Amino acid sequence: MLRPATQKRRSKSTFSLATAGALAALLFGLVPRAAFGQAPPGTGTDMEVDPDAPKEPPPEPPPLPPTKEGDWGVGGAEEEGKFAPQGKTGALKREQEEKEEEGKAEDLRALPPRDAGLDVVIGFGKIRDVRNNSNPTSATVASFVPFFEWRVSEMWAFGVRLPVSTGSVDGPLGEADNYSVSALGNLEASLRATIKLKRRLRLPVSIAFTLPTGQGDMYPEQADAGAKPQALVQQAAAGSRGWEEQSLFTPRRLGIVPSVGIRYDTRDMHIAASTKLELMIRTGGGTPASETEGTIHNPALNWVTGASFFYDFLDGKVSPGLRAWLAVTTLPVSVGTSDYSGAQFVIEPDVASTIFINPNLAVRAGVGYVVPLGGHLGGTDAAFISGLRLRAGLAF
Repeated sequence: MLRPATQKRRSKSTFSLATAGALAALLFGLVPRAAFGQAPPGTGTDMEVDPDAPKEPPPEPPPLPPTKEGDWGVGGAEEEGKFAPQGKTGALKREQEEKEEEGKAEDLRALPPRDAGLDVVIGFGKIRDVRNNSNPTSATVASFVPFFEWRVSEMWAFGVRLPVSTGSVDGPLGEADNYSVSALGNLEASLRATIKLKRRLRLPVSIAFTLPTGQGDMYPEQADAGAKPQALVQQAAAGSRGWEEQSLFTPRRLGIVPSVGIRYDTRDMHIAASTKLELMIRTGGGTPASETEGTIHNPALNWVTGASFFYDFLDGKVSPGLRAWLAVTTLPVSVGTSDYSGAQFVIEPDVASTIFINPNLAVRAGVGYVVPLGGHLGGTDAAFISGLRLRAGLAF
């Protein structure tokens, strides 16, 4: 009876030992994994790293989209980099900075857009009266030319001028041939375009029209006996200005005056050259009774080519310079062999001044002396006339 019981206990004991051994094996198999956090080294695992294996280059990043003008970070000065203002604001700022730098480099002291003033020439000497040609006619005359010009943009400008002359002319016939009169000249309207070729080089082109508002007539009606002295005063005024502006002082003529020039400006130096043609078309006035009494030239012509040089001292407060021109003219009237048309070379030493009161207001002044060299105004025909020029103006 004892034997079966003993076998039963042994059987239970054997089962318990086998179970405990299996659990121990399982426990010892899991301990390394828990202790080291990874599986033991082997082949074919995801975490295997071979330090001797060749390294693959990293993949290239995808290309950036193309940049466009105005995008953030595009443009600007090199020193500004990506922080340069962009878009319309950045473009305006860059344009303003470029203009400021250009202005600093050149310092042209640009005048305000409107310019008004008075150009006066006081002439004295002798002229030739083709209708009374026995001797020269003495003349003392002052011509006043008020002017206004408005530069409406960097390129375009328009202006107006209206001369008035007054003085005395003393003919060779004595007291009966002496006159003291005043005469209104021709009203001029002009349009000018200044084309910028380079930073300092500009091309001014203009067209002017003179309306026949001038007083005087070399062949007047009997009822208008004072018209001839007025014509002589106009002739003396044009002569004292060196034939540079015949269209302003030739009465009974419609003037068409195209011109073109070139101008070079630096901070202190100003060089200019120009040429113009004054085409003066007759609109009225008396006519000679015969060819021996005189010949009317229609149109009258005046071609003027000149140049100038000025140099600024004291920021333009004192600017000495020289102007010179050649005038080739066909006068309105000739009598027989007495035709005083031809070429005339003239120089004018000059001193100009520009004083800025503030950036929007400047006072301008100048003084020059008109000197004809030879020719019909310079003594070739026993007549010589010169002129003292005075200028004053206000730019605003």
